[in-house]
Amino acid sequence: MNVQAFINNISFPKTLDELRHYVFEVGRFDMEDILYNRDTEWTAPKWVVPNDIVFFFHAKTAIAAIRRLEIRLEHENAEDKDGLLLSLQKAREIYRKFGGKVFAIGRVRERPFIDDFAETENLHWSSKIFAAIGDIYVLDNPIDLNEFSDFIFLSRQSAITAVLGSDFERLKELIFRKNSLPAYVLESHATPIPLKDINSYNWLSITQLYRRSFFLEIQFRRYYVDYFLKSVGDTKRIFSECACYRKGALTGYADNCIRIDGKLCIVEVKLNVSTEIKIETQLEKYCYLDEISLGKERIPAKSLIQNRVLVIDTEKLYFFEEETETLVEILNLDSLTNDEDLLNARKAIIYNIT
Repeated sequence: MNVQAFINNISFPKTLDELRHYVFEVGRFDMEDILYNRDTEWTAPKWVVPNDIVFFFHAKTAIAAIRRLEIRLEHENAEDKDGLLLSLQKAREIYRKFGGKVFAIGRVRERPFIDDFAETENLHWSSKIFAAIGDIYVLDNPIDLNEFSDFIFLSRQSAITAVLGSDFERLKELIFRKNSLPAYVLESHATPIPLKDINSYNWLSITQLYRRSFFLEIQFRRYYVDYFLKSVGDTKRIFSECACYRKGALTGYADNCIRIDGKLCIVEVKLNVSTEIKIETQLEKYCYLDEISLGKERIPAKSLIQNRVLVIDTEKLYFFEEETETLVEILNLDSLTNDEDLLNARKAIIYNIT
């Protein structure tokens, strides 16, 4: 099975208030969620899809956070001091075994979604994108960072590090030398998308196999969306990064604009609309415009479809309806396999948009 993979770097609470939250309200640390559960919901990149692989890594920096909290507690006279120190001792034991190592593997169950509880609870990470992770398998022999740092560089800006192509195969093989692995890992392969082979004649057949594997929006646009829009529009001309104006003020830059059934239609491109925060607010900026910039020309938007925006992600085609502030599905991209399907897609867009 062709998959994508990523390393999730699990850190540790940074403040005493957060430590108290985990000890007295949650009752366990994040690491324990992975060590003792087969299923969970965890931070993930927006591009993951079901069956993608996640490698869980216990941050090397966690021990520094544990030490800082122990020092802070030495100067505290709180009634819960003993309980907190006991919990930090447990955290040290977990770190001693798993710190700086890949210690577990899981697979994505569903497309990711948005949840802002980390922000509302003032927790130590900022991501709002989560995915259901299942079949979590804890390694008998965790793999130290030193064993794979020569070919995988862990991100310092994010808890997520993509593991692509041959890097995935090398890490899997490294883990397999010291551990038994579940079938879903052994049967998974991260085959690179053959981007150089995609052209105007074969784009639909090739991307049908790899469409959900695009992890960069620019890839999805270049190797799928551009071809799709040329196929359903009145002409093959596509306008990009279109400046939109209302009452003389710039409201935003639409990804694309095409002409369909004689009218101009704004198009927004996403990897996964489910992970877009306040997407309706963003799409409202492209409705009821006075002017739009198409290329070097800034023209009155009298021929623009004013109350609809076409939206596409790696799974579906939608339209945004301004009156109800909702996204409505037009079709699933899996249904597009040949030229006749593309013609029917054009008809469906005209029916829903114009």
